[in-house]
Amino acid sequence: MRIDLKNSERQRLFAVELDTRRPSVVRSPEGTTEIYLNWDQAIDDQGYLRRCPVCGCRELFVRKDFPQVTGMAIIVLAAVMTMVLFGFDQVIAGLVVLGAVALIDAVIYLFTNRCLVCYRCRSEFRKLPIRREHRGWNLSIGEKYRELPEQDPGNNLATPQARTDQRR
Repeated sequence: MRIDLKNSERQRLFAVELDTRRPSVVRSPEGTTEIYLNWDQAIDDQGYLRRCPVCGCRELFVRKDFPQVTGMAIIVLAAVMTMVLFGFDQVIAGLVVLGAVALIDAVIYLFTNRCLVCYRCRSEFRKLPIRREHRGWNLSIGEKYRELPEQDPGNNLATPQARTDQRR
């Protein structure tokens, strides 16, 4: 399993690869930040992730593990190319470009892996089995976690200044 850990502001801190062991504390590669993971009730008997071990949130969603910026860049580039071709009365070539982009999109959709994302902290969990009950993004659930309170007593997420190693 790979976890991309985020802080309370949902900024990426670091990624950690876990094998079959489930450590209670993970540290950044520099050793300056440590995150406490709570595995109690996070994994069910079948080995599926039921709740976020980082923040304890029970609500997770599934998404395709593909960079959204890359997808958007492909779409914008295809749109610009098509408009230029249409401007030069190359309608067939423009339609070929749109068809090629649609084919590329289908291939990406079929062969891209999925990952689980926590609604609260946005930590991402890759390379693990995903339960069928986990669905895609739901706006009504996402709105509950849109703005996190700064001093949430149950929130064990690291802030950029918090939980730094004192060995410096």
